[in-house]
Amino acid sequence: MSQLYNDNPIVSHTLAEFTARANKLYVPDGVDDAFIRLALTGEYTDVDDDNKKKQVFLDPIQNIVEPDHSLTISRDYDSVLGIADKLLVDCPISVFSVPHNFFALKTNIHIQHSIVRGDTTTKVDYHRIPNFEFGNFGPRHSLNIFFPGLWSPLRGKSNQPYHLSEKERAFWYENGMRPAIASLLGQSIASEWPATYETERIRAQKSRGGFAWGTKIIGRDVVDQLADRIRTELDENPFVAAHDIAWARNFFILHTIRGVKHSSFHRVDATSAEYYLTEFIQEAHLSYEVPEEGVWFVDVAIEISSDEGACLQWMTSTQHDVVQQALRISDEDAERISEPNSSKCDRDLVSHLTAISGFRITPGVRAQGEFEVAYLQAYTTDKSVLYNADSGHHAKFLTTKEAMGPTQPAKSITGIYTIYEEALKANSSSARLEARVPYQFATKVLLELEHDKLRDCLCSFTRQEWWSFRMTRLMAISQTISLQALGPANMRLAGEALALTAACVWLTNGLHARPDDGPSSRRLMDTVLPITEAEGVTRDVLAYNTAIRGDWEEEEEEEEEEDGGAVSHARVAYNPYGCVFLRRMQIGDVPRLRYGGPALVGLAFKHWFSGMTIKEVELKYTKTGIIDKSAVANIRFTTNKGKMPMYVNWTEAPEPDLFNLRARGHSLPPPAVDDGSDIEDREDPNPDEPKPTIDAFLSQLWRQFTIDLAGKSPNREGSSRASYFRLNVVQRRQGNDDIYKNLTFSEIFTGVAYRNAPASDWQRAFKWLFPPPGSTPTNSAQNYPSCPYYIKWLAFMAENENNPALVKDARDALWKRLRTWSWIPDAQQDKMWPTTGRKGFTRWPPGVKPDGKPEAAARVLLKEHGKPLFPPVEEVVAAPAMEEEED
Repeated sequence: MSQLYNDNPIVSHTLAEFTARANKLYVPDGVDDAFIRLALTGEYTDVDDDNKKKQVFLDPIQNIVEPDHSLTISRDYDSVLGIADKLLVDCPISVFSVPHNFFALKTNIHIQHSIVRGDTTTKVDYHRIPNFEFGNFGPRHSLNIFFPGLWSPLRGKSNQPYHLSEKERAFWYENGMRPAIASLLGQSIASEWPATYETERIRAQKSRGGFAWGTKIIGRDVVDQLADRIRTELDENPFVAAHDIAWARNFFILHTIRGVKHSSFHRVDATSAEYYLTEFIQEAHLSYEVPEEGVWFVDVAIEISSDEGACLQWMTSTQHDVVQQALRISDEDAERISEPNSSKCDRDLVSHLTAISGFRITPGVRAQGEFEVAYLQAYTTDKSVLYNADSGHHAKFLTTKEAMGPTQPAKSITGIYTIYEEALKANSSSARLEARVPYQFATKVLLELEHDKLRDCLCSFTRQEWWSFRMTRLMAISQTISLQALGPANMRLAGEALALTAACVWLTNGLHARPDDGPSSRRLMDTVLPITEAEGVTRDVLAYNTAIRGDWEEEEEEEEEEDGGAVSHARVAYNPYGCVFLRRMQIGDVPRLRYGGPALVGLAFKHWFSGMTIKEVELKYTKTGIIDKSAVANIRFTTNKGKMPMYVNWTEAPEPDLFNLRARGHSLPPPAVDDGSDIEDREDPNPDEPKPTIDAFLSQLWRQFTIDLAGKSPNREGSSRASYFRLNVVQRRQGNDDIYKNLTFSEIFTGVAYRNAPASDWQRAFKWLFPPPGSTPTNSAQNYPSCPYYIKWLAFMAENENNPALVKDARDALWKRLRTWSWIPDAQQDKMWPTTGRKGFTRWPPGVKPDGKPEAAARVLLKEHGKPLFPPVEEVVAAPAMEEEED
């Protein structure tokens, strides 16, 4: 394994020593292989020791806070969560005219609600209960309404358990909310509210997709009456069923006060804690009834900062000490819930350093301590320098698309590097510890900490040391990607090079945010990091939390003994050198991982490359933007020339949805959210650019499909290359079904071969047009990889791999619409439009080759009883040939 994984002598380095060594190798106006290799793998040549190869071990523990380092510790209230049956707000509120799912609570807030069903009581996470955002108040405070009566064990396990159906939301609005507004504010005010949910949905729908939902203001004097009035209106409605009234009136309200960190800084003492909590509640415009009404939780934090302007970081090895102090529990329980294999704890590596990390812990009843802590997290404030909620990320990020682009360095890398560079001059970092506790303990928790013991849990770096390390790693990543962009396409698109590209993207985004460890990222880690035998490995160095031999059940051990020999144990990715270093690389013309190691394949590959297979990546990037190293490096290539046209609604008039999957409870998945983010870290999407519905997405996909199908119609052989299609370019790009329902073939084709076909033949063609999950297209496929609809369909399946019901229902809906057509191409696995003659097909107009075989023609399938028409028409010159469009 020495070829793939480093086995050189290990030499310990501090961060300062590592960056100093890297600086000696860095070439400002060029690229040095040794610099990249050191920065990304830790491997270097020691010129002072006979040029021996050695391996860096990064040891930030050498930077533990010194006894005389002056620190300041302060306390503050960060957020409040309140659950009550009524609105406990002492100010006007802004509510959505009708309820919608856009801002439903979708992420874990680490507290649970007890739901009683029959004789069974179940503790349920709030984000698994159907809910919607009702409105907001104050600067960033929100109100969500929850319906525990709609929860069931089955619904709670669904992909989007927080969503209410349109029917449920319409019922609640039309039978509860709107009548309550009329009762409290009068009919004249109610007349300004939507008459029904459906009328507001129609009004809010934008011509280019998405919705702009309206809002209304409810005055302070009626806010506290509203919830009870809604229940009264439901109870007194004689026209609705009792079971609907039951779930609709049994709602509660989550009050979320967020984003007020640092507004309540105070000394760590009881008097200050009491005073600032009272002020905090008043400034949040909460009712004087808090906390007597409902259940309330407060996020209480301490922040430790360096009086010398240093960057403080939590050490991984002492996290149990921090937990023990915060929760005031036994050492045994603190170690149990903070160890790497604990289901209660998630560690968040910082800057790829294994010895430096934050954590997020849900203690559970046994270890919550006297303050009943529901959630505890430790992190540092340097993450705020790059905070930016965007597309499921919570910090500035690089995409694989950028990394594969012809213009390097990528814009995102340049921006991140600039932030690092300026942070080196101005931004130190503090260490924060936050505990979510019931209201009654908010003035007591985190008051009696042993400051000397906390000091022993921290490392301290100068700004120069901390930010220079990140800059060094990022510069090596940028140089790697830049070299790849200049390399020959056949080398650039090798699997080992593409895996390194994905690794560079993953490393970049993990430099200043929690490294992604989802399923596809785990497969990437298995591919690009060192691996070792699972047996005997310590969990502290595992790349991600996974089952190893010590976790196996005893019966598996017994089975091994019965078999009479040892079993082959799995190998696991790990980080043995104190830092997330990649396995050995080959730089050369195109940087890549060394041949012979694990490969990035299947769904993991598609995840990192926008839903494309490696073959599709080759097709896409062989033709666009990959240039030889001998070419001028700063030439910007146009990558969209020759692409298949994208469907555009030129009229800009609203287009109807062609499908109705929302009625079955389906929707597009939300962006992925880091479940370790603070409650304030909720992305606030632009309300003018809402995400499309599943029905709008499928409708757009279908319209694109009709364009791509016509655009790929085959051409005749010969110098003229005339198309078998009579339709001109404009007709082909209509984006509707009309031509596929027209049986007057003489208006469509200059040459066609047809036969009546049963539904089974149509299903076979449909299988290749819209492959089902798990299908494997041939490497020699024509047409499909360069069709936008096809790429979107593959990406849709990859993004919803954990929601097979959605994929199945979407594919069934596409099949049902396809069956409304009168004919389709006789699509095959390797091509969308076959043209060679085949037994059973009738050619129009008749024609044979000199060898007696039928002349080629566009081959199509009719329905079983379909009958094409060929009335006499004026001679029409065939549409000019469409050159094979490039992706």
